[in-house]
Amino acid sequence: MNLQLYDINGPIDAIREDTAITVGVFDGVHRGHRHLLEQLSSHEPHLAPLAVTLTSHPSFVLGRRDSEYWLDDPEEHLSLLFDAGVKYVAVLPFTKEVSQLSACQMARQLYNKLNMRALLLGYDSRFGSKQNDDFDRLPLLANELGFTLQRGEPYLVDGEPISSSRIRQTLLTGDVLSTARLLGHPYRIEGRVVHGRGVGHTLGFPTANVSLENTRKMLPKEGVYSVCVTSDFCEPMICYGMANLGAAPTFGIEKPLLEVHLRDFDGDLYGHDIEVELRYRMRDIVHFDSPEALLAQLQKDLESCINP
Repeated sequence: MNLQLYDINGPIDAIREDTAITVGVFDGVHRGHRHLLEQLSSHEPHLAPLAVTLTSHPSFVLGRRDSEYWLDDPEEHLSLLFDAGVKYVAVLPFTKEVSQLSACQMARQLYNKLNMRALLLGYDSRFGSKQNDDFDRLPLLANELGFTLQRGEPYLVDGEPISSSRIRQTLLTGDVLSTARLLGHPYRIEGRVVHGRGVGHTLGFPTANVSLENTRKMLPKEGVYSVCVTSDFCEPMICYGMANLGAAPTFGIEKPLLEVHLRDFDGDLYGHDIEVELRYRMRDIVHFDSPEALLAQLQKDLESCINP
């Protein structure tokens, strides 16, 4: 296994202390994931908590999913894992070769490469190849090598476990309030501000046009959203406003756009990266017969776009 190792300060060469490990995709590092990661420290407080996370969804690598969209970006992913309390992160490129490792083969490598002395499994997780299935032999291997094997507890919201697929359903409906409740933080899209068509400025609603080309994140349902924007390049650093996420049918544009209008902001964000936090969905995107009709609706939207 070609593991890339990190601590909170960045890449490291090796792990030199005994560890308690859990393994998963951790897409979004939601509240359920954080509950599991917190158990690493509580179950084995004398061991360094370490999360092994995968670079790709197994279902995508194995051809069971046509596309690969995540609930977080790579840097955000690492940051969220460290925020959850782990001391180390090992990033495992998930390939077809890795998918063929049995559970015991993978556990033995974790023991040898990462000084694993405890392995914590998710409440419903299995790892290792289904074709080379020896998952039920893990307790024997744990006894042989001398590591503990434990199963985590589920984290329930509204009586159901939190899962990445459950969060994706909230995004598909545009219910970003529920998305935030399940994630434990608002859903954010980060991107670079690029030059747009200039129509918003003409209408008196200048927009920061955020490029979506390089994002790996799943986009929520198209619509107009109340947003909060954070950037190191604007004053104030946190601004509130609204955003159009999706097409611009009034102007014949079908390609998805993220156009952000900020309240009480007069500055130049071109070429800078900003983080757009989706607070709640205000309405659907509709076609207007004229720019004037669109302007009237935008003014209504801005009046109803409530600041904290």
